[in-house]
Amino acid sequence: MAKIKNLKGLMIPITDYPHMPYWATLEEAVVLLNFSYETAHDTILVFEESYRLIGVLDQKEILRDIHPGFSKLSPEKVSDKWEKLISTHNLDQLKKPIKDFITPFNIILDVEDHALKAAHLMLKHDIDLLPVKESEKIAGVVKMHDIFHEIATFILKS
Repeated sequence: MAKIKNLKGLMIPITDYPHMPYWATLEEAVVLLNFSYETAHDTILVFEESYRLIGVLDQKEILRDIHPGFSKLSPEKVSDKWEKLISTHNLDQLKKPIKDFITPFNIILDVEDHALKAAHLMLKHDIDLLPVKESEKIAGVVKMHDIFHEIATFILKS
């Protein structure tokens, strides 16, 4: 029977993943994610001073935060003009610290945990990214994209 990979071989190292301190602004987060466009990373890990992970900020949350009522509009009321989305009030949101907008992480995996444990937790909690620790420090993240690839590879070899 094939052994399932542990997360050490599947995770993206923290040095290769967008991350910021909690006092960074929403505008700085937009810049970082835009810079990360080519890597397809759509999430920022947020840390406190002691480099303890406190949460995550993703592209959808940033759009919600820039224009809090945007997702509540009916499709007929959504303007085709950028200026309607980004008003002066919305630009004020960009100056706020990201700590005001993050989603906390309640689950952290270990590098020795296996891919199916990560898949189970991602499905159970409807998330696509989980942090991975090694020796009590965040070493990286694992994404559903990579977990799915491992599962698909096994299925196709069977």
